[in-house]
Amino acid sequence: MTTRFVIPITAALVCTIFLVACDSKQPPTPACIEAARLYAEALDMDQRAPEGEKASEIKIRKDALGALEDRKIKVCGE
Repeated sequence: MTTRFVIPITAALVCTIFLVACDSKQPPTPACIEAARLYAEALDMDQRAPEGEKASEIKIRKDALGALEDRKIKVCGE
């Protein structure tokens, strides 16, 4: 029963120490994390796509990838 409480508290303390050490004012928002995840998945899918089906060759894929990147920049501020 004690282990059930010690592990989450330890994890929370480590995260807090990490944020303070990085001089971060606040952690990333869930929307930022989701936007970054979607963008990373889209990049991975594009990288694994067969030749002739990559975003550099198909306009609609290029536009979709650009929209995901714009969303990530807008939400995360980077």
